[in-house]
Amino acid sequence: MSRFTSPDFLRQAGDKHVRAKPPPPVDLTGASITRLHSFHLKGKDHFAVDRDLATRAERAAPGFVDIILGERAFLQRAVRHLAADLGIRQFLQVGAGLPAPGDPHEIAHESIPDARVVYASDDPVVVTHHLALIRDGRTTTAVQAGLNDTVRLLHDPESSLLLDLTQPVGLLLTGTVAHLSDLRAAAHGIAALRDALAPGSHMVLSHYCRPDPARYPKDALRAEQLQRLFTDRLGHGYWRTEREIATLFEGWESVPPGLLQAQKWRTLPVAPPVPGSYQMPHRNRQLIIGGMGRI
Repeated sequence: MSRFTSPDFLRQAGDKHVRAKPPPPVDLTGASITRLHSFHLKGKDHFAVDRDLATRAERAAPGFVDIILGERAFLQRAVRHLAADLGIRQFLQVGAGLPAPGDPHEIAHESIPDARVVYASDDPVVVTHHLALIRDGRTTTAVQAGLNDTVRLLHDPESSLLLDLTQPVGLLLTGTVAHLSDLRAAAHGIAALRDALAPGSHMVLSHYCRPDPARYPKDALRAEQLQRLFTDRLGHGYWRTEREIATLFEGWESVPPGLLQAQKWRTLPVAPPVPGSYQMPHRNRQLIIGGMGRI
């Protein structure tokens, strides 16, 4: 694939339009991580400032798009495993991005057509898009909340329509904690959700990783350069060590194959090309890890 391209099954549709009444304000002076992802997924919801960040990220870590696509494929494989193999029928994605083909509700509906998904985000623009394009009042909805507001995540009127907290939930935290500056506060939020969820619930989590500089000096340097760029341009975006990321799974029973490179988690064959089959090139595999836990 050429620079900044992605497989068709990962791309966001460009022929959908949102009418918000009134539309939420959009800050065009700074880049947005959700719009950056939209750019890499070939969506329409990005601006010059987001494309500039994409160019700078590419310079800092050639093939940066690998990280975005690899993390998304990891999420798709994890949701399919939860729904198809474990029978999880309801999901809560915290830190959701803009709607795109291959989102969790589509993956879950492959095997459980009435599976329910609640998308949560602190970004009102993201929530508006989800409510306008995806919410059907029966299987999908969205709520404006984050890990710092677990009560609203679980008990907002929109969440309560779909989530039955007496039954197992698939908690999806991909591309979320890496953009929170306080790791302890994030761990506290995850623990609060864990305590509120029913036995049999699972958590899927991925995070930007800062490899050991003694073993992987080039990868560690790319992680450092990316973190400097992201915190300067976005105000967030942290590449943490595997040990730091592992603390987020405290209180959860690890699900094989454990916490490891996102690309290596239940890898699928390249063909046929289905959501989750994207293969990350080796160059940036050290920079994104993920895993699953259960209660």
